[in-house]
Amino acid sequence: MASRETAPSWIRAAWEWILPVAVIAGLVLGWEVLGRAFGLPDYVVPLPSVIAAELVRKGGMILDNLWITLLEALGGFLLGNAVALALAVVSIYSRSVDRVVMPFALAVRSIPVVALTPLLILLLGVDWKPKVAVAALVVFFPTLVNMAIGLRAVDARAFELMHVLNASRGQVLLRLRFPSSIPYFFAALKVAVPSAVLGAAVAEWINAGAGLGYLIIIATFQFQTPLLYATMVVACATTMLLYWSVALLERWLVPWREER
Repeated sequence: MASRETAPSWIRAAWEWILPVAVIAGLVLGWEVLGRAFGLPDYVVPLPSVIAAELVRKGGMILDNLWITLLEALGGFLLGNAVALALAVVSIYSRSVDRVVMPFALAVRSIPVVALTPLLILLLGVDWKPKVAVAALVVFFPTLVNMAIGLRAVDARAFELMHVLNASRGQVLLRLRFPSSIPYFFAALKVAVPSAVLGAAVAEWINAGAGLGYLIIIATFQFQTPLLYATMVVACATTMLLYWSVALLERWLVPWREER
């Protein structure tokens, strides 16, 4: 009997999807069966069927808040990646900038988001700006580190050839460094996408009138546990969908990485 490694590609692809779906479905089914067997109250651990009913009943409200969080996360995602990319480019040409930026970025990253959010609210106000800033800060560090490594991870022979051809710094950057750093960039994006959503949602815990984070806090304080779980299910599904979108984009733009 042929092993899974020697099976056709469509069988291997189907197996990669079937296995995690089957595991998740088994966990949900076990949750439902054990919850009914032990009679767990809904305000402690709601059953999956109760969560599904809550999603149907309050799905419109959850989606309205989801769009707000996604817009904040998108703004932070674009801002954090743009700044990180610019500083990574500068750092490879300036050792002084590299010595200053990396410790500063590490220091900012080490501050808990919950502690940083009130400071940003005092500086930027109580509207959408601190939420975008938090999402940008969460995204900034992994992209900076990955791109700083990726821009330096060039083939020595290709770099020497560019030097022999008297290529300028801009030509080396565009024709050698950027193409070499694409796999590192997508690795950073895979971390940045869920981090941006998480950062925006956490920032909404402090001061917000809408968003998934706000909805989680309201559901917690009002003991609406099914709504709390339903909101978390939507947040998890959204981040997984965004992650898979980045992975599919990487597979399309960097096919040689998938082959390797």
